[in-house]
Amino acid sequence: MTENHTLAGPHGDGRIVVQEEGDPSAPVLVFLHSEFGAYDPLPLSEAVLASRRVLQVHLPGWGVSTCDRPFGSLAEMSLALWWALDALGVGRVSLFGHGIGGTVAAEMAAGQPQRVRAATLVAPFGMFDEENPGADVFGLLPRDLVPSVYADPRGEVHAAHFPPPADAHEVGLATIRRVQVLGEASNYLFPIPDTGIAARLYRLAGVPVQLLWGGLDGVVPPELEKLWVEHLPHAESTVLDGVSHMAPYETPEVSAAMLDFQARAGVE
Repeated sequence: MTENHTLAGPHGDGRIVVQEEGDPSAPVLVFLHSEFGAYDPLPLSEAVLASRRVLQVHLPGWGVSTCDRPFGSLAEMSLALWWALDALGVGRVSLFGHGIGGTVAAEMAAGQPQRVRAATLVAPFGMFDEENPGADVFGLLPRDLVPSVYADPRGEVHAAHFPPPADAHEVGLATIRRVQVLGEASNYLFPIPDTGIAARLYRLAGVPVQLLWGGLDGVVPPELEKLWVEHLPHAESTVLDGVSHMAPYETPEVSAAMLDFQARAGVE
């Protein structure tokens, strides 16, 4: 059963929507979607939904949650998300972030590490390597970008996320949606997706951190792993073969790895 919690924005503008699923009596898992927005269903296995109270916090500006102006940084956005969780009476949590959601999860952990039981970051943005810059998600046409995002550009996951439009009207709606989500992401990742998170990762020294990378990811290349591990030497980092940027949707291995990691971190 899904329940939506809608909160007025912290400054009285817009709204923050938190979608709740799973076991309401279980440990809280906060899921933060990617720069491409949220897709139904959640990329979480039945085992996760049966053992966690899952709160998907829709990032403000991506359509479900709204804001009149972009935040000054992802660190500033993370404060608003903690504020939303405070309003729901949520205490300690585990974090699971994908893409830009992984970056926001890292910012949340840096801001309030004492509240984070464990953090799983899948293909997080935030650092930049000139030799492995990743695909330009803002400049490429969809047909040119898709092979960098999905392991199988013609597979079931891509088809579920982008069903063939029935008519010109649906083509227009899809175009508007793409402009909306990537336009919002550009406020934080354009022109170079170096958000400065590296300077704050020392705050996660006491937080169990798991890093997961798609071996075929052309957006956040797995070669960036070395930069993150350099700043998070205690993190457990794994490159997953055969999947790309949409790894949480492409393989149940992501959910399984997260649950295994959390069990070893004492989250039960």
